[in-house]
Amino acid sequence: MKLPDTSPSTPSLHYPPLREWQQRCVDKAMQQLSPTRPHFLCQATPGAGKMLMSAVLAGLLLERGDVDFVLYLGPSRDVVSRAEQTLSEVTGLAMDGQLGARGGCYTYQSLRSRLQTLQQLGRQFRVLLIWDESHHAGRLPGTQKGANEWGQALLLLERNMALTLALSGTPWRTDGSCLPLLRYLDLPQGTQESESGEAALQQRLVPDFVYTLQQAVRDGVCRLPLIQLVDNRRISLTVTDPRSRKPKKQKQFTSIPRLLWGARVGYGDLLRHEAPMAYVLERGIARLSELRRIQPAAGGLVVASDIEHAEDIAEWLGDRGEDACLVTSQTPHAHSRLQAFRESAQAWVVSVGMISEGVDIPRLRVCCYLSHVRTEQHFRQVLGRIIRRMGEQDPDCHLVVINEPILRRYAHRIADDLPEEKAVVSVVPTEADGRGSSSSSSTGEQEAAEEPGEARDSVPDTAGVAFGSAASASTTAARWEQDMAFSRRFIAHIATLKL
Repeated sequence: MKLPDTSPSTPSLHYPPLREWQQRCVDKAMQQLSPTRPHFLCQATPGAGKMLMSAVLAGLLLERGDVDFVLYLGPSRDVVSRAEQTLSEVTGLAMDGQLGARGGCYTYQSLRSRLQTLQQLGRQFRVLLIWDESHHAGRLPGTQKGANEWGQALLLLERNMALTLALSGTPWRTDGSCLPLLRYLDLPQGTQESESGEAALQQRLVPDFVYTLQQAVRDGVCRLPLIQLVDNRRISLTVTDPRSRKPKKQKQFTSIPRLLWGARVGYGDLLRHEAPMAYVLERGIARLSELRRIQPAAGGLVVASDIEHAEDIAEWLGDRGEDACLVTSQTPHAHSRLQAFRESAQAWVVSVGMISEGVDIPRLRVCCYLSHVRTEQHFRQVLGRIIRRMGEQDPDCHLVVINEPILRRYAHRIADDLPEEKAVVSVVPTEADGRGSSSSSSTGEQEAAEEPGEARDSVPDTAGVAFGSAASASTTAARWEQDMAFSRRFIAHIATLKL
């Protein structure tokens, strides 16, 4: 980064209207941030509008003379580009890191190559550091040691920063490590001891400001997420062992959890079978088609497991007449394609990790989750891509996912984070008999009951998974009404006979 013009002049800030939570957060940060308390963590649910809040706060700190420059760190080029645009629009100042700019925006990955220059900037001037999606940096609990590469660079940079603002909707790490620069409260864990022989401590993060999903839904800031867990009651597993002359083995399962438990079929393998993948995508297509009748620009996101998987999904959608945009790290001009999708009315975008967090495409309202990643952090970050409201005509969004036990547990935790009167999780059966149709958030727990007494077969090299035929809710209801009508006629006929 080139050192910008150090002129103290800053345009008068005329920022756009803030939501109530954003204004409260800005007010608290302005009161709290000081040389004695230089760090501030805003924990706000994905999709709530953290970047706009940050830009306004940065502008006010510049205007008040507390800082001279602003640095922004984010997880991806697309997120960084959007952050630079927002900071520039709100403050009226260039934030591109060039000569005359009052700030720069960079990815965590590029921080190492710029570390010395940015440290020099911090030694000469007062700099506000905004680090977005702060869970990407980590350190060992109770210490500033053991940080990952991004965490180490952040710690080295922070020593020269006047103030820091950390942003995250999921401020924890899957590996259990803590986040640098933030405050933690030590909680004793009974008599458990660490390897050093000392009493083990559980560290709880202490954010400076919290805005939950429950608050965001009640305030109308975020859409109500409706999560559909796709399952099937007639699953056939056909196993062929090419090393043996034995005939094919076939087993029947009454749910996906029982298939995963009883046959050692991996969740990642299941995603690549035609039947479960098709059921998830067909459910998403049906839902998006309904939404686009009211909101023609509504879009859908498919999160795939890897690039090959994403290509297969994009081809599958295209074969069925769906307009799909494929964006992966290997796609030529991927960021331009993503920007074009953001501004278009194209129905679907298929990706792996480029739209998993921080990416702002508010018209996305449906997501088909076909990722092999099963961490709560990733699950919630993906949900955050479809949760941001645009107006009064988009009150809800839809996440379609396979009824895998771990993912179902995450879905129910999200349900726990919502207002009590809002049901969010339903198990969607896809077999013709229609038993256990769409239900409330508690449904499906019995379906996943493990059967310890059942022998778990080892699946050889090749296995085929087939699902029972699907029937729509209306078809199932019509069949049930026909059966009841026949029963009533039959009983009436019996009553007329004198036997």
